[in-house]
Amino acid sequence: MSDALIELVDIEKHFGPVIALNGVSVSVRAGECHCLLGDNGAGKSTFIKTMSGVHKPTRGK
Repeated sequence: MSDALIELVDIEKHFGPVIALNGVSVSVRAGECHCLLGDNGAGKSTFIKTMSGVHKPTRGK
């Protein structure tokens, strides 16, 4: 199995008292395709912004 191109482990993102992400982990390897689904306010945009470096995670790596 190949190494992950993108890996986030146990990510949390807080905006003051609001917890936008809580314990999110994902690993993407070459050739894989992933889809991100969820209701409004589920944290999809926050997850993508944290993954891309726009937001710094409160906790995790």
